[in-house]
Amino acid sequence: MSTVWEFFVTHLETIAFWVSILATTVGLVAVMVVWRRWSWLGPHYQEHWAKSAVAIFRAVAALSALAAKPRPLDPQKSPWDQPWAPTIAIAAAGYLLWEIAGARGDQKHKRGSEKTAEAHNKEIADLNQEVLQANQDREDAEFEATRHGWLLTTLRELVGFKRQRIRDVATQNTDTRASIGQVRIGLNPKKQIRILLEGIASLFRLQAIDEDSNRHNQNFRIGLVVEKDGGLVPLEAFDLATKSHEPFSSYEKHAERFRLDNAQNPSHAVRCIHEGRVLIVADCGAEAGFYFHDKQQHYLRSMIAYPIVGFCPDGVTPASS
Repeated sequence: MSTVWEFFVTHLETIAFWVSILATTVGLVAVMVVWRRWSWLGPHYQEHWAKSAVAIFRAVAALSALAAKPRPLDPQKSPWDQPWAPTIAIAAAGYLLWEIAGARGDQKHKRGSEKTAEAHNKEIADLNQEVLQANQDREDAEFEATRHGWLLTTLRELVGFKRQRIRDVATQNTDTRASIGQVRIGLNPKKQIRILLEGIASLFRLQAIDEDSNRHNQNFRIGLVVEKDGGLVPLEAFDLATKSHEPFSSYEKHAERFRLDNAQNPSHAVRCIHEGRVLIVADCGAEAGFYFHDKQQHYLRSMIAYPIVGFCPDGVTPASS
């Protein structure tokens, strides 16, 4: 044991020198790997590696100092010419290299962790968005199914009503066969149009309540207007709140705006006929020049105008509607 100790003490300076050479070389390789091959090193990088390497260099520097301590300083030589100077310089360079490699590695490791966390958070956010979209699609599908159910129920009632009218006409005179005129009078569309308008208004109300329960008092007015003497007048209409079939008066009080030849400020009903397309006014108050008079602002908030091509009020002659 004493022999080993004597060898270590005798060759301490040489051992420190070569250890510093080895550690500095490895430190240089570490810097190059961190800078050039991080994609390979990153998945295996641990922060304590760099700290351990720096600790080793501190030990090398300490060994160099111990090796230099027994040897007196030669005043005739510069510090760089002292026997222990190369060992200290190499150890210091290696220490610096490992500090740089460790700092750069920690920076890349932290940045990679942040990117991983960001990617994870983005993935979670995307999944949450997909879940929200799926829930919205499910709610839309449920509402669409409900709306179709309302529509089928209303159509079934309308068909049943029409069938009963036909049955009544066919059986009203059992002694003689009903004439074409009698059948036409019995099947006059006026009553059926009224029932249709009532059904459509009810459908609108059901949809409004389904979207927002606070809209249960919202009123809907619907009308079928046709051309008469160059202007548009209601053939049939319905007010859901009052159950009135004569809710409109603007076509009389502001007849000029319902004239089909009005090119200055026509009503949306006239515009609908001229343009041949559906007109939707989501906010009547935001539409310049929409209202005929101030009172309309309190009960008319939105409007839809829909053109019906080829509608025949008398069953024979098409009219603008």
